[in-house]
Amino acid sequence: MYVADLITRNPLTVKPETSIRDAAKIMKRENLGSLIIVDETNKPIGIVTERDILRAVADEVALDSPVSTIMTRGLITIPPNKDVTEALIIMYQNNVRHLAVVGQSGELVGVISIRDAAKAVNLLALDLSIW
Repeated sequence: MYVADLITRNPLTVKPETSIRDAAKIMKRENLGSLIIVDETNKPIGIVTERDILRAVADEVALDSPVSTIMTRGLITIPPNKDVTEALIIMYQNNVRHLAVVGQSGELVGVISIRDAAKAVNLLALDLSIW
């Protein structure tokens, strides 16, 4: 199974100047654990997760601050044609729960979570056990 098979919806993105509050509202409304931050050319430049927002609240960061102040830079990416097990290895090695899926020219194709990848591997294991 490929990473592309795990993408179930178009990725939601925000610009770096989006407020932390607005990002949190989008995540709540869309039932997402993360948002990808994109630059003016819509290339991914970072990610903000539920954990980032929780830390910002605990650290009393003003919620009107731009999301770029709390986002994680150096986004870890994976191409859509990679195997799901490779995605899990990358997540484990980098201690992350989300990977941005990017095409050949760096465009954002989707986002997968560790839950998506683990579920896929479990389904594969079940399928193999039947054979």
